[in-house]
This record gives sequence, structure tokens and C-alpha cells, in this order.
Amino acid sequence: MELGVLQNLELLPVILEKVAIMEDRMKKYAPPLTSKKEVAKFLNKSPSTINRYIQIGLLVEGKHFYRKNGKILVFIEDAIFEFRNELHKGIAYEETTA
Repeated sequence: MELGVLQNLELLPVILEKVAIMEDRMKKYAPPLTSKKEVAKFLNKSPSTINRYIQIGLLVEGKHFYRKNGKILVFIEDAIFEFRNELHKGIAYEETTA
């Protein structure tokens, strides 16, 4: 192995620490995405559009949200981030129209 490769490996702990700090900052300043109202705002949609997404299967129970006490919708943040990326690429619509 070349010496340069080993020197780069020494940077990994520093990089991982900086990533952790950035994630902590993002969590502090980003609003939570667990309620329908918050998700609607994050996606730049109305709450009724979120209801429609659920009805047509774009947002899937168990993947994008779950029901607390069988009634209250609680959205899963990582899945909502992924969903937003799919919306921007048009992938989410293709899944339901195919």
C-alpha cells in the first residue's frame, strides 16, 4: 500500500466527527417532520394534498408514516426526505400511474 492511502485513512475520524456535528446542527434548526402539517409545509403542499397522497398510495403506511393509538398519523422523517427527492424526480408519480 502506498503511504498516501494510509495518511488519508487517518482523516476518517476527523471527517466522521464533522459529519456528526453537522447532523446535530441540522436536527436543531430543521423543524420536525412528524405531523401532517409539518410534512405539508416541508413538501410545499397542502394538508389535503397529503391526504390525497395517502389515499392514492404515494405515502404508504408503515413506510412513510404510522398510526399512533390507531388514529394519529406520525410521519417518518427519513422516509419523507426520500419521498421529497422522489417527487422532484417524478418517481413517486410513476409508481402509482404504472
